[in-house]
Amino acid sequence: MQNCSIALQILPLEKDDIGRLKTIDKVINFILSKHSTAVVTPFETVIEGDFNDLMATLKECLLIAGENCNNIFANVKINYGSILTIDEKISKFN
Repeated sequence: MQNCSIALQILPLEKDDIGRLKTIDKVINFILSKHSTAVVTPFETVIEGDFNDLMATLKECLLIAGENCNNIFANVKINYGSILTIDEKISKFN
């Protein structure tokens, strides 16, 4: 059941740009492997699905980012309840 959407931005606080991008790419690839409904943008990745599944994904994203970085900042926006789908929100612009 889709009752939640999350916009997630993971920011590894490391000085090396290449290392930071590798960490971000690893997190995004994990998200795409777990969720068929995901939109990757330059600033955040948006996913939708069941609340508990998305909370588990959020936790795993932080753990994955922490594998190579000891300080991670995450911006998270959560829409819970009777939600509009990603497609309903943006299809008119595509």
